[in-house]
Amino acid sequence: MSRPFVYLTAVTIMIAAMSTPVGAQKHYKELVYPSINDIRAPDPTRVTLKNGIILYLVEDHRLPLISLRARIGVGGINESADKVGLAGITGAVMRSGGTATMSGDEIDEVLESIGASIETGIGNASGSASMSLLKDNIDLGLSILADILMNPAFPEDKIELQKVQERSSIARRNDDPTNMGFREFSKLIYGAESVFARHTEYATLDAVTRDDMLAFHKAYYHPNNLMIGIWGDFDTGEMRKKIETAFQTWEKTNFKRPKTPTVDYTFDNTVDFIRKEDINQSTVVLGHIGGLRNNPDYLRCRL
Repeated sequence: MSRPFVYLTAVTIMIAAMSTPVGAQKHYKELVYPSINDIRAPDPTRVTLKNGIILYLVEDHRLPLISLRARIGVGGINESADKVGLAGITGAVMRSGGTATMSGDEIDEVLESIGASIETGIGNASGSASMSLLKDNIDLGLSILADILMNPAFPEDKIELQKVQERSSIARRNDDPTNMGFREFSKLIYGAESVFARHTEYATLDAVTRDDMLAFHKAYYHPNNLMIGIWGDFDTGEMRKKIETAFQTWEKTNFKRPKTPTVDYTFDNTVDFIRKEDINQSTVVLGHIGGLRNNPDYLRCRL
């Protein structure tokens, strides 16, 4: 007799719960929202060093951390058509290959021991470097970062390792239909031969040599082609001196960045298809050529 009692009790509880009245929900127009806090971006201190490096410094003393981002005026748009991939490999091996005084593996060990990170790379339109560490280690971090930017070693073993990774990416690039769609869409919009539509192939990758990387670095890595933003727990005046000291041997040159390749704004209005038989979904990409990044409405368009 006990089992039916338990069962009936459970049913009774469920019915009671279902019959409990629920508070009436307000119409969305009646909802009251708290005011949004004002977002006030701090005004950075802008400084141009004697060798041409442009600095943006922002103090933030909430945590004992310092972060740095750098931009170099170089990108895949500056590489030749027969060596597409040169920029990307150069940017990666600058960090993984180390310098004339410290190998990439030695740099890894030092950074791991202090809980810091330093990374470099080159995209299609700009080169980059980043650093994040505790403020007590800023002198060491700046010395390593400066050495990487000024004196990359480009050892052959690290170059080959990076090429292996790039070949693997080429082999898998059609696995993602979305990436595949955007890649081919760029060719339709800009033209297959445009620097804004090119992508690395096995042949162009194999054509890249260590000498190419050394020449590419020499051509574009100059202090007067470098912009650094740094924020964190520091004094602005002291940090400026530290950066000046770290890069003091890097002399200003007569470098003039090549003009960005022009874009032909005329293109055919077409509907194109790419067949991929091994999936049961479709990716639709549509659009047109937009404005330049120096357009005042660029950020609004991104939204």
